[in-house]
Amino acid sequence: MSKTLKIILGVLGTAIIAIFGLIMFGLYLMEDEDRYGDLVYFNQKVEDGDIIFRCKYSGELGQTTEFNEYGIIDRSWGSVYVWDNQNTIKQDLYDWAEKGNGTRVRVFRIKKNDFNMNKVELKDGTYNYLMNSGKMEFVTENY
Repeated sequence: MSKTLKIILGVLGTAIIAIFGLIMFGLYLMEDEDRYGDLVYFNQKVEDGDIIFRCKYSGELGQTTEFNEYGIIDRSWGSVYVWDNQNTIKQDLYDWAEKGNGTRVRVFRIKKNDFNMNKVELKDGTYNYLMNSGKMEFVTENY
């Protein structure tokens, strides 16, 4: 085999492997988007320890959504997980959000070090009062 033929086959082989790799990477990204939908971008915005609220139910269109459950964000190995408010069950973000009302979630970051989320109680059946309290800062939401 001539030197020119070896070079051509080497370049052609490298190009085929590179194209195949790009296709596989694109399919991997599409799989994440298909699974998580709008939640796929949460991975870039949230941090460990952020508080995520979900609503179990909602009123009619135009009414305020009542966020009556919360969890704590845990990021590991490029994925986002949520611990329930008792710190007993760790679930994938998508699975946790799906148990709510159409994946309606809001994420907040605690601003004050003396604020203890474990001592917070429901008021009128919701945690909505916390969202405007000044103790937390808004990070992102999904409606």
